[in-house]
Amino acid sequence: MLRIAILLCLVVWIFPVSGVWGEDKTESEMTATLVPNQTSVGGVITLKLRFQLPEGARLAPETEVSGLEGFQVLDRNIALDGAGKKGGKQKKSAISIQGECRIKLMVGRLDSGMVGPISLSYVNAEGEKALLEAVPVTLTVLSNLGDKPEEALLRPIYGIMPTESPWVKYRFWILGGIALLLLAVVCEWWIRKRRGKGRAVFEETPPDKLAMRALKDLDARKLFEKGRIKDFYFGFSEILRRYLEAIRGFPAAEYTLEEIARVARKEEDQVLLVLLRRADMVKFADSTATPAGKGDDMESAVAYIKSTREPLMTEAAAKRRGGKHMTPHGRDTVRKGTSS
Repeated sequence: MLRIAILLCLVVWIFPVSGVWGEDKTESEMTATLVPNQTSVGGVITLKLRFQLPEGARLAPETEVSGLEGFQVLDRNIALDGAGKKGGKQKKSAISIQGECRIKLMVGRLDSGMVGPISLSYVNAEGEKALLEAVPVTLTVLSNLGDKPEEALLRPIYGIMPTESPWVKYRFWILGGIALLLLAVVCEWWIRKRRGKGRAVFEETPPDKLAMRALKDLDARKLFEKGRIKDFYFGFSEILRRYLEAIRGFPAAEYTLEEIARVARKEEDQVLLVLLRRADMVKFADSTATPAGKGDDMESAVAYIKSTREPLMTEAAAKRRGGKHMTPHGRDTVRKGTSS
């Protein structure tokens, strides 16, 4: 009897019950985690997706992750556990595949709240496309001005904005040049009056048309495609700041982004603040930029201009504005014509 009992124990040890009767099929699941779960606009976070695919399923060559609206994807990496890979590559087998997908994101939204639901695509055992979904996670978006932004003291950025005006020692020359310019304007007005050429008529090109033309010219220069990414975003930011200056009436081209955020309180201007923040991250923080991200930025800029442009401007409105004409290079000129 003792020998029979020992023999039975050996059989159970070598052939487990699960191997004889079959294991239960593993249900597919996925969980999401944000690291960290709070940051400011323009900050970088990591989304960790821990997933388990059903038996016979596999990841597609181009795995898609959806539910990331309001974020810019900077990097993505998928690592499979040892049971689901062989030699660093996914192997085809009947066992379930487990792994983790890490996605580095730059925050482009201004409000806190839930992120998701997040879904990940895969191919099931029948060769059909299916989705894994994770429960939404919470993200807290902090203010760049601290806990009390209304009490924050804005200071010049050393090395970017000069703390002293470089024109102080040349003020007498500047004043003399202005006086000569005024004298020339007066002389021209007096000569036109003597010649009887009539009153000057001011013309103005609407700011939205100039901004759209400037964006088109910037894209045609192919700076991004030539590797001059910072030059592209410097021009991109300048065009949007000049357009905001033209429609809102404050010197947005001279303000910092924090100063613009305190003045531009309209809801439609929040989209522009995100674009300017993203441009500053590329210009000054060496943030990465992709062709897809550049295309999204251009589309968002065009949509913002179309949503905030004014109706067709009349001649009376142009005269009230003083005949200012915004050029694609950001300078104001005055175009005059004589009436016949």
